[in-house]
Amino acid sequence: MAGISTKGLYGLAAMYELTHASTQSPMQIKEIASNGEIPHSYLEQLLSSLRKAGLVKSVRGAYGGYFLGKHPEEITVLEVLEVLEGSICKMESKTASPVLEMFWHDTHSKVQELFNLNLSDLDRYYQQISYDI
Repeated sequence: MAGISTKGLYGLAAMYELTHASTQSPMQIKEIASNGEIPHSYLEQLLSSLRKAGLVKSVRGAYGGYFLGKHPEEITVLEVLEVLEGSICKMESKTASPVLEMFWHDTHSKVQELFNLNLSDLDRYYQQISYDI
């Protein structure tokens, strides 16, 4: 069973930054790194993986950068995390106990349900922060 590493945390932070980028011009990597407090060199690796999965698109050149590959409503937190981390909370091998097998299956289903929210849904947390201030 794997947890969520900095790879998943930083990748999700980058994707969240891209949800608020202009659809007219790509967001430059230095801006994503700065806003999301992500190490620049690490971010390049993450964006490469996310691009290969079709979650981001890149534009080359002096005015290049990154866009979301789909609308924020079409990308789930689970999808981002699984691209970067692999399967979340899934057993790598079977157990001899049917009780534990059922427990791990149930746990996996609940974790998937928990993370199965759209990137655009993360704004509700921002709204809670805004109200608390």
